[in-house]
Amino acid sequence: MKRHQKHVIRAAWKESLTALRANLIPGLLLQLLMAFMAAAYFLNPEARAGFEKLTLMRSHWGLLFSFVGTSTASAIFPELLHFLFPGKPSTNPTTLEQRLLFAIPFWGLIGMQVDLFYRLQYALFGPSDTSLVIIKKVLVDAFVYCPLLAIPQAVCIFLWRDHGFTLHGFKGHHPMAFYALKVFPVLMANWMVWIPLVTIIYSLPAALGVPFFIVAQSFWVMVFTTLSERKK
Repeated sequence: MKRHQKHVIRAAWKESLTALRANLIPGLLLQLLMAFMAAAYFLNPEARAGFEKLTLMRSHWGLLFSFVGTSTASAIFPELLHFLFPGKPSTNPTTLEQRLLFAIPFWGLIGMQVDLFYRLQYALFGPSDTSLVIIKKVLVDAFVYCPLLAIPQAVCIFLWRDHGFTLHGFKGHHPMAFYALKVFPVLMANWMVWIPLVTIIYSLPAALGVPFFIVAQSFWVMVFTTLSERKK
């Protein structure tokens, strides 16, 4: 039993290091993009006006804005880019209609979930007007929301999709081994990339949280898709 546990730990650590190496450069680029956007908001009046229009739309449409914005940026936009710049042939056997039928509701619901989570953070800790509040929000996001809900649900849903919407991908795994081998490597990559990103997001006015998340999520989905194709 102990030997098996050691084997699982070594395998999980190896997968985590592989994920970290694969996501290092894309993650740094995304962090630079978000830092540039935040600097533009604080330093450029025209950029600030553009972002404030997004906050008005988000306030007016509520969760519908989060659904439509996230699903468009994370499902439709990457497919559009792939159509305009095809590059190498994809190894994904699914059709465009099948991918959109899965991706639009999935990413839309993720956008609504994140919106509600940001509202909960605001209700718990208030506006991000001090460094202590920002730190609290980042810690809850990274070490409560992500390991307990965000990452496990994404891993399970994509595993379900990749096995033809069946439960075959879950067979033969003890829950702890499944978390260590399937969830933890993704969580490590998430921490490396998203902790700096959510620090930027929580440093901004609360109404800008979802629009900034949508931009970051759009970029990250394209990177994640590319890495998945290479792995296949």
